[in-house]
Amino acid sequence: RDQLWVQHNGRLFRINASKGKFAENETEEDELVAPFSCKVLKVHAQSGQEIKKGESVVTVEAMKMEYSYHAPKDGKIKNVNIKEGEIISEGTQFVSWEE
Repeated sequence: RDQLWVQHNGRLFRINASKGKFAENETEEDELVAPFSCKVLKVHAQSGQEIKKGESVVTVEAMKMEYSYHAPKDGKIKNVNIKEGEIISEGTQFVSWEE
């Protein structure tokens, strides 16, 4: 799929080889999406919550490892699209942001 996901020092990076682009923390649109299938362990944010860049949003488990995802920007969460205990697939958007 021409994408490479790399985790380094607790941060997740996506490299899009076909477009020659490099995006830090999720996608170019600053959205939080699952880079692979995983189980949602803890949702730290709620719909309508004001959140600061770097605050925890969700913790998931995959391949016997835990991964925490943090807000890539300051903003207000419009919807939380996942539930604790849910198995989600690659590309699932964890939350949507108010504009």
